Order: sequence, then C-alpha cells, then structure tokens
Amino acid sequence: MRVRRRRSGQAALELLAAVPLLVLAALVAWQLAAVVGAGMSAEHAARERALGAARGAGAMTTVGAEVEVPGVVPGVRGFTIGARAVVRAP
Repeated sequence: MRVRRRRSGQAALELLAAVPLLVLAALVAWQLAAVVGAGMSAEHAARERALGAARGAGAMTTVGAEVEVPGVVPGVRGFTIGARAVVRAP
C-alpha cells in the first residue's frame, strides 16, 4: 500500500512567491504607459508651438518641446522626453 503525502499549502506558497513578480510586472507596465503618454504629450506640445511660431509665407520653423516623465517604478525618476516639429508656413 502506498502512502500519499499531503501537499496542503503548497499552492499558497507558490502564489506568495509569485505576488512580488506580478506587482513588479504591473509597475513596469504602468511606467511604460507613463513614458508613452509623456511622449505623446511632448509631440503635441511641439506641434502646437511650431504652429504658433510659423511666420511668413514659405518659412520653415523647427520647434522642440520636453516633457518630464512621471516615475512609477522606484528609482525611475528625473528624465524627460523631447519632441521636435517642423512646420512650413503656407
């Protein structure tokens, strides 16, 4: 006759070990979303500034804008994303 060992609690321990990895993955995904959002915001700001700065018929204007990226993951703070836009006035 075989004796079967009970494995009660093993699934709970495995889940407990996986929780920090899941939290870290969620934070990295949130940080990526923050970077993409800041990039889109910088692009929009550069376009608005370029359209406002366009002067004279046929003149080309290049304008840049920088937006600070909010830090979600600890240790990821203090960097900016820049964008440039070029507009040719009609």
